Amino acid sequence: MDELSAPVAPGDAASELAGLRRQVEELRQAVRARDDFIAIAAHELRNPMTPLLGVADLALAAARAAEDACPPRVTMLLQRMQLMVQDFVRRATRLLDVSRIEAGNLRLEPAATDLSALVRALAQRYEDTAVRGRSPVELDVADGVVGLWDRLAVEQVAENLLTNALKFGMGQPVTLRLRPDGDGRSARLEVQDRGTGMRPDQQERIFGRFEQVVSEHRGGGFGVGLWVSNRLVGAMGGRITVSSRLGEGSTFAVMLPLTPPERDRITHEPA
Repeated sequence: MDELSAPVAPGDAASELAGLRRQVEELRQAVRARDDFIAIAAHELRNPMTPLLGVADLALAAARAAEDACPPRVTMLLQRMQLMVQDFVRRATRLLDVSRIEAGNLRLEPAATDLSALVRALAQRYEDTAVRGRSPVELDVADGVVGLWDRLAVEQVAENLLTNALKFGMGQPVTLRLRPDGDGRSARLEVQDRGTGMRPDQQERIFGRFEQVVSEHRGGGFGVGLWVSNRLVGAMGGRITVSSRLGEGSTFAVMLPLTPPERDRITHEPA
């Protein structure tokens, strides 16, 4: 008789079960401690950077207004500082969103939102980033796509997808496409890059928490942007998908109903 088929004494089984329960509880405590740390760290890191971002914005605006008196290199350095602080604040905000989602405390406030105007403004905001990365943003945006969404949530989703596309665009154009869906009751936003692309196994896990698509060309980030985006889109009654081929680029598509379900917060879903 081998070890697998040998009978287990009741006492041994009870002892093993108790041990497993202890291990599960220890793991749960470790996860709670990690989430608490993320929340505290994100809050403490973001707070002092917010006024610094305001100072950077004012300094850059002043430099541009005094174009004749301000050397171009100073303006360039101020712009670089502004972008670096913006990136830092964005990453800290994503971590804070993770903790809020886990606690079920991330509230949504749906209101009439002009997605067409939002997407155009977003492309303009990242114009300098696109120029530096040699990945110009091409717009194919229908007018008047308006829905009842949480504006900040929709903006964060679109921004996450655009920054990812610019990061992995490999010097090729990035396309933002927005159309009412075929049934007229939803909107479809697509963000397409022509860069590194992903393998099928990477596509399967790309929306997981703390997942990153490792690239030899680009890096950085915490691997939570797409997870947060997926949760935000789901909370607004929509869905997000990806299609990609390695070496040919990726297309992320977001489908949002014009009128989302009645839900004012994102509830926790076990990982």
